[in-house]
Amino acid sequence: MKLRSVMTVLALGACAPSFAADPVTVILEKFKYGGNEQARITNDGFAIGNGASYRAGEYLGSINGQSFSTFCTDVYESLSFGPTYQYDRKTVDQTKQLWGGDLYNPNSYSLVSKLFTTAYSSVKDSTTSAAFQYALWELLYEKTSSTYQIGAYGNFWLTDTNAAAAAQADTWLSSLANAAEGYSVQSLYSGANQNPANNKQDLVIATPVPEPQTYALALVSLSIVAGYARRKRDTA
Repeated sequence: MKLRSVMTVLALGACAPSFAADPVTVILEKFKYGGNEQARITNDGFAIGNGASYRAGEYLGSINGQSFSTFCTDVYESLSFGPTYQYDRKTVDQTKQLWGGDLYNPNSYSLVSKLFTTAYSSVKDSTTSAAFQYALWELLYEKTSSTYQIGAYGNFWLTDTNAAAAAQADTWLSSLANAAEGYSVQSLYSGANQNPANNKQDLVIATPVPEPQTYALALVSLSIVAGYARRKRDTA
């Protein structure tokens, strides 16, 4: 069962600087939109799971007791709905380092952020949910081709996909060149030190980055509050 992740609970401190991965408890409950769309996965010439079909779509669950949704970033491992899993929530810099390794596309962090910025708001049903997962896998694992497209291209491809989902994924992938990196992205990483002992599927958290005008409004609001507090103190 393939998994991918998006935070719907935003107050996780994704932008706060940190040098150590943050241990978290994750329980996955179900597919958000049904999860009926599937795909067969080939990477570097090998059929993942001996050519088995993998369900693609957004998942719902909890992280440290807070509801969240997530996508799969790991095509080699599996997990189940219901059990409690321990993960390391990587910082943004740690995620960039992890995804900069030999297994992944070296540009994947930037591209995944752009995908969330461009497409995540359009994920509304099982087809668009699968499309997003297809596109996410493509951006993470395609290393030999500068063209990102669902199908037998480069070193990574998906076959036996839902046709409508694959077409939507290709549309999103073709629009990323000039897109902004509007999301902060973190990996939920399951390493050998986690419990259960064997590795589980890695996930992803994505949090919108506030636009500059949002920071400006926050500063104005703070200035107004500070000024009001000073006037109240001076008249006391």
